[in-house]
Amino acid sequence: MNGANSDAGDSSPGPSTPHILRATESEILRDHSDRPLSRGDVARIWRNTGLEGVEIFQGAYRNYQFARHFHRIPAIGVVVAGSMSSYLRGRNHVLDAGTIILLNPGETHAPAPAGTSGWSFRMFYLEEKLFESLTQSTSVRDLRFHQPFIQDNLLASNLLRLHLELEYPGDKLHFESQLLSIFSHLIERHSTMHAPRAKLGFDNAGIDLARQYLEANYARSPSLKELAELSPFSASHFLRTFRASVGLTPHAYITQLRIERAAALLRTGIPPVEVAVRTGFVDQSHLTRQFKRIFGITPGQYALHSNMPPTGRAPLRIDSASARY
Repeated sequence: MNGANSDAGDSSPGPSTPHILRATESEILRDHSDRPLSRGDVARIWRNTGLEGVEIFQGAYRNYQFARHFHRIPAIGVVVAGSMSSYLRGRNHVLDAGTIILLNPGETHAPAPAGTSGWSFRMFYLEEKLFESLTQSTSVRDLRFHQPFIQDNLLASNLLRLHLELEYPGDKLHFESQLLSIFSHLIERHSTMHAPRAKLGFDNAGIDLARQYLEANYARSPSLKELAELSPFSASHFLRTFRASVGLTPHAYITQLRIERAAALLRTGIPPVEVAVRTGFVDQSHLTRQFKRIFGITPGQYALHSNMPPTGRAPLRIDSASARY
């Protein structure tokens, strides 16, 4: 892929990189997961006012491992440098630089290092309002990628180019045109538009009902007995079936729901301590631990940067010298 190694320097500041926050200057946690970041690890997340409905993420890691999680919206990205591993569809996959990542909504995955040299990737998370603003007939729920990991040099180059451009202010028409061009390529070669399934199998119907119940009750802690009673299964059978179907245990699934809701509240400016209470976490510390396992950054880091408009310089970076939240 052209430019496949252009992110190799993401772990060291460039000439346009703004000041990196230090422990004495903010309250962002030094650690990126349950352990401190390695030297040179970087994560950053932002939005660009020129392209609504897209959350943009870049991470460069050596040892960090994400928890198993899913997104309820499509996620598209490129491995830019090094090799990463990712759990998906029941097994681990090794992805080299240039590999395109195409995750359908609901697919459980878990990025991790594939070696000792580190890896870097850039991701787009595509929200419903993006589809609403750019098309009249396409829904985020209808898009389905054929394969999760593909090789397509032209597409990878276009994705990387747009991702880099979105670090800076730009023309809305240009950004939207670039993204629509990418979508056209994706739909033509690597995806299809599906209508929602009209009928579920007997087992899936019970699991689907349990998922709906968890989504409606994420702020409290439903018991396994409650969930099993929504299906024809015993509690133990339900637990096995749910995990086989969803790829997560019910507890991991409801934690994911809480994290998604927490992210939405953080984007509105609500303090992390209040977000923790509203979303069913024991306290802010509990929220922080779980949030980092899925997003790769802390709630405080996410709140600081997710709505930060472009300033003509690259988004603020979060590294091993960053402070706490």
